[in-house]
Amino acid sequence: MTSAPLPPPGRVSTTEQLMELLDGLYGADADRTSAGASEFWGRLLQQPGHLLGTDLPDANLVAWQAAHLLPPSAAPGRPPTALDVGCGLGRNSAWLARQGFSVTGIDVAAPAIAEAARRSPDPTYLLRDFIREEVPGAPFDLVYDSGCFHHLAPHRRISYRAALHATLAPHGVFGIVTFAAGRMGTTADDAMLLRQGALEGGVGYDLDELVDVFEDLDLVAAGRQPTADEVGAPVFTQDFLHAALFRRHG
Repeated sequence: MTSAPLPPPGRVSTTEQLMELLDGLYGADADRTSAGASEFWGRLLQQPGHLLGTDLPDANLVAWQAAHLLPPSAAPGRPPTALDVGCGLGRNSAWLARQGFSVTGIDVAAPAIAEAARRSPDPTYLLRDFIREEVPGAPFDLVYDSGCFHHLAPHRRISYRAALHATLAPHGVFGIVTFAAGRMGTTADDAMLLRQGALEGGVGYDLDELVDVFEDLDLVAAGRQPTADEVGAPVFTQDFLHAALFRRHG
């Protein structure tokens, strides 16, 4: 999805033009949610020994499934559908597919998408920018984001909410994992983040902030990522991450 360029002398007349103008405050190294970050993520995700190179699913995702919090199918005779936003190498996409979901994993990094498809061909993997491009197959029963949201510039949270509204089915479930404020990521206020044109590697959120951002959804569960012992299975878990689960109204 693209908008018309700013007309001379560059006067803003649409919301998307304003968004693109604010995007321009950030250098290529700061904006890690657009197609321009493909090389960065491709390099990072395939570094030998990098923690995101694992095939293990998120601990909170496994715990939510065990507690029967993830959605069943919204329609008889078909599996529940899931969208994995910023899927990386596909570890959560592959796990969801093994649980019976029909999964679409999207990412802005072409090398990551190629490697995810090599590791597990069951999900459908697409090169897509969640906040700037439409996603085929919407709406989904589950939209899951592990580590994408905290790389958004402040103004693009508005775009993210719009994209979520377009992709999450009525009564659908939205799960998110972010940097936990005080443990990882910047806690600078949004005005500072816009003035400095940098996100300092990502934004740390407390759970109350996530509830405020997604105020149109019902909170189902929230907290730190559980440990492997608490889940009782091999999982991906970090003490600088926390997770929240929401449900959309009908």
